[in-house]
Amino acid sequence: MILTLLVSTLAGAPGSALAETSPRAAIASQAIEKVIRPGYERLDKAGEAEAKAFDTLCVKPDEAALVAARQSFGELAQAFGAVEFITFGPIAEGSRLERYLFWPDRRGAAQRQAQIIVNRRNADAATSDLLPRQSVAVQGLTALEYVLFGAGSDNLTSQAGAFRCRYGATIVGNLGQISDAVAEQWRNPNGFAGRLTQPKPADPVFRSPDDVLALFLTTAVRGLGEIGDTRLAPGLAASQGETPSNLFLFGRSGHDTAMLVADIEGLRALLAQSGLLALTPGLSLSPDTELGAVAVSIRSLGPDLGSVVQMKEGRAKLAAALERIKAVRAVLADELAPALGLRIEAARAAP
Repeated sequence: MILTLLVSTLAGAPGSALAETSPRAAIASQAIEKVIRPGYERLDKAGEAEAKAFDTLCVKPDEAALVAARQSFGELAQAFGAVEFITFGPIAEGSRLERYLFWPDRRGAAQRQAQIIVNRRNADAATSDLLPRQSVAVQGLTALEYVLFGAGSDNLTSQAGAFRCRYGATIVGNLGQISDAVAEQWRNPNGFAGRLTQPKPADPVFRSPDDVLALFLTTAVRGLGEIGDTRLAPGLAASQGETPSNLFLFGRSGHDTAMLVADIEGLRALLAQSGLLALTPGLSLSPDTELGAVAVSIRSLGPDLGSVVQMKEGRAKLAAALERIKAVRAVLADELAPALGLRIEAARAAP
């Protein structure tokens, strides 16, 4: 089931205190300059670092090179986590988001299909022009996780892993093309960024600053919902026969905790650094403070949430984090949105 949000603005209501003010109009530029552009620039640089690590690993395979590539993977994943829920704008073009990260993946399609590619040495998947024609499951970070951490990944320390390394390098190269294009498009003041900072009545979506506020608030509410529904709840509700580590994103590589924290901190930054929360200071709880506390609590659990969730104390902390995220989401939807003249109704699309 996919969470969707229906948003409408009420700025035109008689007697409304929603007249356009400079703080409202400044939200878009602050979000772009403080969160979105720096986030995608960081992602692009992390991709470049991983590409260099793979260059070394493929040319001179050894243990040190593999360690470096694995470390760079973690940094790349966290950089993506910080902007993962910025699902609007350039990243929404050409299935870029799905190509970058295929998740949720409860059936393990990415690992299964990537394993087939490696075992059969599918040359198309190791060719930059042809990889985009493959399933999105084998193009992104979850497939790259299998390459670096999955069964047989130790072969990357020798020539026995030459094809595997080439496939991984191709994934990284294609991800780099995506992040580079997205970062470049966000730099363009006359592109999507311009539509947000200078909404116009003629624009089909962003006619006023309130439409932009609706976009950012929708992004935060939806993102928090996805963190709860696809990052925490599955692991907490693992059924008999399921491996909890496989239900946490990047649980197979030990980067699950760091990725989850990056997701939370990314949405926290969007809310706080854009100035959106400052528009209505009298909320029943501080989303900024709460999300910061949740991030600290989760970080304290260390890596391997699949093992953590099987221990009483760890499970309790994760369950508490889920409830706090739900509480923040409720405050945004039920308090902040009405205060800003925005109505957000949660609905569920057909399966």
